[in-house]
Amino acid sequence: MIKTLEGFGITGHRVAGAPGIYVELADPAGHAARTGPRRDPFEGLGKVAALGIKVTRHCTYHGVALNVAMDLSPFEGINPCGYAGLQTVDLAKIGVSTDWDTVAGRLGDKLASHLSP
Repeated sequence: MIKTLEGFGITGHRVAGAPGIYVELADPAGHAARTGPRRDPFEGLGKVAALGIKVTRHCTYHGVALNVAMDLSPFEGINPCGYAGLQTVDLAKIGVSTDWDTVAGRLGDKLASHLSP
């Protein structure tokens, strides 16, 4: 997911203990690493991608979602992944003009290259 964002000039960040990929809202293309302890680990971040895994009855389910250009208003009424005040963003909102097919192709290529033996 981070490498796919990188291909669009966006720097993705991880937050320890929180599934998903986040971007610095003030500078989505900035390459500075987030360092040092923070009172709020989501300060200044927006969630651009979700990652998930579920195991039930000996079956595993995996999912990824990268927000491209969508109606984000449904996210205004919830706490994304249980984090109050966390903003959900898409590529369009952070200045990337692209379409779903292009993003899906690039993400698929990245996943295939990392999962191939």
